[in-house]
Amino acid sequence: MDVKDGISRRSFMQGTAGAIAFVSAGCAKVNRNMPGPVVEKPSANGNLYSDLLKTWCDAMIGLQVLKPEDSAMHGLISCPGCAHTHGRCADSLYPLMYMARTTGDRKYLDAAVRVQAWSDNVTQQDGSWLNEVSGSKWKGITVFGTIALADALHYHGELLDSKVREKWTDRLSRAIKFIDGYMTMNTGNINYPVTSSLAFASTGRVLGSERYAQRAREFAHDSLKYFTKNHFLFGEGKPKDATTAKGARPVDLGYNVEESLPALAMYGLMTGDKEVLECVVNALKTHMEFLLPDGGWDNSWGSRNYKWTWWGSRTSDGCQPAYALLAKYDPSFREVAWRNLEQLAACTHDGLLYGGPHYRVHGEKPCVHHTFTHAKALATVLDHKGTIKPEQKMEIPRGRAYGLKSYPEIGAHLVAVGSWRATVTEYDWEYTVGGQASGGALSLLYHMDLGPVLSASMTEYRMVEEHNQQFHGNYPTMCLTPRIEYSTEGNVYTSLSDLKSRLSLEKAEKGLVVTAEGSLQTIKHDIPDDGDVRYRLVYKFTETSVKITAGVTEGNTAGLKLIVPVVSSRDEGVKMNGLQSVCIRKAAGLLIVRTDAVSGFEKFMEARVFNLVPGFECLPLVVVLPGMGKEVSMELSRS
Repeated sequence: MDVKDGISRRSFMQGTAGAIAFVSAGCAKVNRNMPGPVVEKPSANGNLYSDLLKTWCDAMIGLQVLKPEDSAMHGLISCPGCAHTHGRCADSLYPLMYMARTTGDRKYLDAAVRVQAWSDNVTQQDGSWLNEVSGSKWKGITVFGTIALADALHYHGELLDSKVREKWTDRLSRAIKFIDGYMTMNTGNINYPVTSSLAFASTGRVLGSERYAQRAREFAHDSLKYFTKNHFLFGEGKPKDATTAKGARPVDLGYNVEESLPALAMYGLMTGDKEVLECVVNALKTHMEFLLPDGGWDNSWGSRNYKWTWWGSRTSDGCQPAYALLAKYDPSFREVAWRNLEQLAACTHDGLLYGGPHYRVHGEKPCVHHTFTHAKALATVLDHKGTIKPEQKMEIPRGRAYGLKSYPEIGAHLVAVGSWRATVTEYDWEYTVGGQASGGALSLLYHMDLGPVLSASMTEYRMVEEHNQQFHGNYPTMCLTPRIEYSTEGNVYTSLSDLKSRLSLEKAEKGLVVTAEGSLQTIKHDIPDDGDVRYRLVYKFTETSVKITAGVTEGNTAGLKLIVPVVSSRDEGVKMNGLQSVCIRKAAGLLIVRTDAVSGFEKFMEARVFNLVPGFECLPLVVVLPGMGKEVSMELSRS
């Protein structure tokens, strides 16, 4: 419903797989006719936080359904990228209310009231909200709706007339009562109980409840038990406190930096809890080791990286509240928040946040879920006046050529040699079949000038959360992780699935050498019918190049290939220099890939494959492996 008198004039005016398939590059058309207003791209010349938030909110209003005669539709925010309605779209009421206050434009208030009224369609008798109108029984998301509603009431509730404010307050009371009886430290993954600390604190502030303030403290302090010695928050997997054969914990970078740690940060700031704030600051320092120079997050190894996007995670809120608002503890935190903000802006088109850098150029539609969740994060920072752009660009950890850093609890080894930044993973926590790569995979390669060069994806893309992921369209797609692979009828065996693989790391002249050894397996960890096939991958990092060498030390070598999908959008020129050299023109220079394979690279077309995780187009470069005991290499360098 619209609230004709929902705000007094005075209040409002005062508050301003695995075959590789190819098609011609022209087959995938960019969708330039999405519903919604035409909006300009936010400019970094102004306040990028407020500019980007306005851009997103205007686009969401353009997607809001206006059918007063149909309560099942009126007020919902439709999704261009999904065939269903996102039950959490009412989370947008908080950023919309922020915009209503700061712009004085009534359209934002009306849109907020409409979307909150629509949420009755996913409201349950026990006070919870469901994740979807149908097909989902998950009620844990009530935590996030509760925080959004509490923040809207606390910061901007006086914009509402008394009847609407009373209705919203009553709805908040019912939601937190449900959470009080439903949530424990064992509910869902760790992000739910951790974030409950903020839900209780925010709601307790609005309702004046000492009980909820105490419950907030209980959840916050119970969460402190879920940090490793290196300050990673673990529990993104079940059992939350389990360890693997290699001593790894269930950790997901995306959920940690975009949801759990920001919630703990906001709880700590709200209550002045020094113990929690100290823990969060230490964790943020560790997690920012995985921020890439362009503001992307390296979640190539994370337990739930089926929701990884280059800028974060599909359905979480964003890293800004944690890093921007705790910058007084470490000035580089503000740099982290700002660089990621710039990456969010770079992936925003037609007013909406796309799921990765190449979604739009590939013709993929954006899921609105990204926009309404991340809009909350920007509104939070704006309400706390934490939107200061760094006075001068600061160095982040991954900007330094430090050599090697290893984190055994996540099986990740970070390499920084010359201008190259890389991640090699042997992570043996398995959240889902065909999920994140393991086996000693080179899950990420980044060049300080050229940007992302290699990037992992899921080993096999599947809908782990059907309502929170997008379906691949009818276009060429494949696993993007570099690998050794061969296929038989019905099975694909790769170097990505061996959880028992072993790594050795050693310093070399002017660089580092990482060697991975393991067994070719299917995503279900089956070996070939005719016996085990043992592989060896060697990554040699120097200041000028990265060399990938592959070979088989045991078993049948017939049909084996080294597959290296190079990140490259369709607008980058490609040139073959003979059979053994490929030149890709990047914005900042040339990427040269050479092979010592006698027959050179397998024939390819310049059309790209695309994967929704983390949203890149790639040019797959493939060479055939030689016989037993022989090796083949690809070397990447900048020209």
